[in-house]
Amino acid sequence: MPPFDPLPHLTDALGADFTIERELGGGGMSRVFLATDASLGRRVVVKMLPADAAYGVSAERFKREISLSARLQHPHIVPLLSAGVSDGLPYFVMPYIEGLTLRERLRHSGEYPVADAVRLLREVASALAYAHRQGVVHRDIKPENILLTDAHAVITDFGVAKALSNATIDGSSGLTSMGIAIGTPAYMSPEQASGDPSTDHRTDIYAFGLIAYELLTGHPPFAARSAQAMIAAHMTESPEPVTSRRPALPPALAALVMRCLAKDAELRPQTAVELLRALDDLSLNATNRREDRPSVAVLPMVNTAGDAENEHFSDGLTDELIGALSKVRELSVCGRTSVFALKGKGLDIRTIAHTLHVAHVLEGSVRRSGERLKVRLQLVDVDGNVLWAEGYDRTFTDVFDVQEDIAQAVVRALKIHLASSRGPLVQPPTKDLVAYELFLKGRAMRRRFTPPDLRRAIAYFEQAIARDPHYATAKAWLSDAHVLLTVLEGNPTSQQVWESRRLALEAVADDGDVADAHWALGQWHMCFERNWAAVDRELQHALTLNPDHVDARHMLGLSLLHQGRLDEAELQLNQTLLTDPLLAEARGTLSRLFLSAGQYELAISHATEAIELNPGQVVVLAARGHALLQAHRYDEGVAEFRALAGLPWSGDRERAQLVYSLACAGRSAEGRELFHGINDLTSETAAAYHVAMAYVGLGDADQAFAWLRRAHISLDPWISALKIDPAFAPLRGDARFGPMLQQLNLAG
Repeated sequence: MPPFDPLPHLTDALGADFTIERELGGGGMSRVFLATDASLGRRVVVKMLPADAAYGVSAERFKREISLSARLQHPHIVPLLSAGVSDGLPYFVMPYIEGLTLRERLRHSGEYPVADAVRLLREVASALAYAHRQGVVHRDIKPENILLTDAHAVITDFGVAKALSNATIDGSSGLTSMGIAIGTPAYMSPEQASGDPSTDHRTDIYAFGLIAYELLTGHPPFAARSAQAMIAAHMTESPEPVTSRRPALPPALAALVMRCLAKDAELRPQTAVELLRALDDLSLNATNRREDRPSVAVLPMVNTAGDAENEHFSDGLTDELIGALSKVRELSVCGRTSVFALKGKGLDIRTIAHTLHVAHVLEGSVRRSGERLKVRLQLVDVDGNVLWAEGYDRTFTDVFDVQEDIAQAVVRALKIHLASSRGPLVQPPTKDLVAYELFLKGRAMRRRFTPPDLRRAIAYFEQAIARDPHYATAKAWLSDAHVLLTVLEGNPTSQQVWESRRLALEAVADDGDVADAHWALGQWHMCFERNWAAVDRELQHALTLNPDHVDARHMLGLSLLHQGRLDEAELQLNQTLLTDPLLAEARGTLSRLFLSAGQYELAISHATEAIELNPGQVVVLAARGHALLQAHRYDEGVAEFRALAGLPWSGDRERAQLVYSLACAGRSAEGRELFHGINDLTSETAAAYHVAMAYVGLGDADQAFAWLRRAHISLDPWISALKIDPAFAPLRGDARFGPMLQQLNLAG
């Protein structure tokens, strides 16, 4: 017989908009082609099942089964764009992903470094946890189906094996004879190999263990055997302990891998969320656990000049030292917010160290007089013993050299060995010291978190950039200030939105090694574009550059929360609080997480603690108000929103929430009166998301959806929370709600 040629079938099925460029290869269950989608100007991958394997597949069943997988939207899952059956041959279309497969990477380089393996495994586990929650099991997890793009993992062919198996007409043998229904022999669980009809999501956990084994040793446990022998081994043989092949593995990681490879599914980790928790514990042990690494808190420098005008400089020097020391992976550095929360409290060293969970404290003073700069510092342990002390009498032009000298001295005093190939800990962000001082003033204003102070911060950042047009850090913080202002005021202008995007992109282009630049770009993607894959990529990049970047980790937790990935979000937020235990924003986000999970009293408790840490957190005040309403503590909830609406800078967002709270409390008439008495509440610049919320409270679903559409069009950043916001629960049964989530990339 002539060889099977799928091209005519694909050409007919895809239509004139697609041009097939070349075959990429295949194997297993499909032939794989690269094509161009002319209608959207993008490259795609088309996979088609060969005729001999497609025998017995029901076209209707295949389309129905594959539709479940097509709903998956996750940063580490390659989405299905379309699927169908042409002349009895199933095919599906996916985006083309630049990069190698994990198989190619292993073939070229062998075993992974432990830290890289843990990070990649965590990304795979994250995708599995999400898909399993949606009821989708992969059933063919293997290195060929894991693509590496920008060093991150994305999984392809999710649910395809199961869809093909379930679409097989009873009595046919095409799929089974090709090994498709049961997966790939080298990565099959015992129950999958035996054809057990009760095979469930734990088969993916077994395959995950096999991939982990191969990542850590360079080879799977039963390599160099025939397919039949390999299947028999998975069913009957215990794999050689992973530590026999790589003795230096962390014991907890080795134990996790071997648990995943248990023959009995009941003895494996029962969910991918359990895998995530275990891997995050490993990450904490490797990078953030203070008892295993030297730990330090840099206390705010005392401004001995005595004038408030120089306070921004003494605080800025503290910030810079925290940032420089945070780059040292062998050192755990307490976050900035927590150390500043103790400023001026007069606490002794032991109390400070206990409160911040550190073993060492760096304290000192700074005096600036004209161009002269005097810095006095000492590093002390929890018992008050001085490990190092030094004074610096320099000119202001030496400010970056002073920071480098201090950071290096602390590292030496803590007996941390830095690789000789490593560059300096302090890279001067600008050569213009006037621009640098303007930046410090802007950052000090940004920390105050109120709209008036944010506007002052924006002015300082703009002046700094005017002096140095390539000042990446200043651009990142200016982008952040614009984003934060739109979040607090709830009515972004197109100029603000696109200006913040331009600034973040330019910051990355000016200096891609600045963690703040990737944090700012990730934040923009989350608030306005809702490109969750880009959010994850940029924030993870920021954390690679600076593992203790508190803002990036907190933002990652917030992004996961908005996607409804609550378990993962909680892990990231808890890790944030390990680094910065007094960070009110992270505790406030935890409050929102428990609110979305229906744990209202816990949400109230976290919000109250956050407000005690920082009384001016209007977002947290609102979260507590919503939790009080959901807990049916209506009078307290209304009082919270009435207080918010009375703040000097409050606007239509706060007043709309007050209307909503009155409606929840059964005072709809009062709410309507307030609603119609506020002229700007229904204007074109109103906070659309919260106006929609007011309409939900008043029971007007049509107006609520109209305002949600306006929020989407106007790029209102708050609409990112739609999936997890309990205020919109009354709309979830409406046929219009699902399509709205799809537009926001929040479906699934």
